[in-house]
Amino acid sequence: MNYWVNQGKTYKEEKKGGYLWAPLSDINGKSVFHWETMSELEVNDIVFNYCKGNVFGYSIVMSLPYLTEKPNEFSQDSYWHADGRMVDVEYIDFEKKISLKELYESIKDLLPLKYSPIIGKSVTANQGYLYKISDECALEILKIANVDSRIINEVIDAKNNGTEIINNVPDITSRKGLVNSRVGQGEYRRRLLKRWNNKCAITGCSIKEILIASHIKPWRESDDSERLDVDNGILLSPKYDALFDKNLISFTNEGKIIISKKITSETLGDLKISGQEKIENLTDGNKKYLDHHRKKLECKL
Repeated sequence: MNYWVNQGKTYKEEKKGGYLWAPLSDINGKSVFHWETMSELEVNDIVFNYCKGNVFGYSIVMSLPYLTEKPNEFSQDSYWHADGRMVDVEYIDFEKKISLKELYESIKDLLPLKYSPIIGKSVTANQGYLYKISDECALEILKIANVDSRIINEVIDAKNNGTEIINNVPDITSRKGLVNSRVGQGEYRRRLLKRWNNKCAITGCSIKEILIASHIKPWRESDDSERLDVDNGILLSPKYDALFDKNLISFTNEGKIIISKKITSETLGDLKISGQEKIENLTDGNKKYLDHHRKKLECKL
């Protein structure tokens, strides 16, 4: 599924933190559909980021929604209830922002008739947070932004093949530390891009926009030093990241792929996985974390 998020008040804070957040209700306990839509987000969903007249880029959803209090960096808006839903996302900027008025003529016939993110008569953003849009609309926006359509097709394929990702919800203490350290996540990704030469460790895909900086030992299970350790990171395209994160594939210390018996040969064919995939140039640090990862996969064999 694809979405459009209006972030007029919170774009800078949410982008810096690597998340989306919406309250459960207003101070009177009333909820509205565009906040409730947060509960429908799934990993690998695409969300286009709109703020003050322009679409600046899109985000890839990296976690299922979880409950958390309003981020401290938000203004103290008394209209919002303090409790809300959050998802972790990876923000990807367009080379050039797109104005709403420029965009509207190309996508107006692709927008939903009900709950559209754009008011057609005035060509302004609707007064709400999160709206659903179709694949066709999303692809048209990417086309206008001169983004390679393979990016969204790769993500859509990963979802359509039934790849499931574990709900990565840290405990409250870890979450507070996570929110406070989100500023460093972009730097961690940059370090991983450098470590893996801007390519997927398995396929060699060099479309940086779709590559996911994934922890080998999950974030929620890692201590602070492990969370920032480049050896605990691997750069993967969405399909392999989803399988790796769900412990459906892993790798030997020689880099050879290990596949869970839960994945049938038919599914492997659908996913175009041969079983001969290999990661080159693993460090001793990578191997230490892979030892931990393989134990999770062994439980599924």
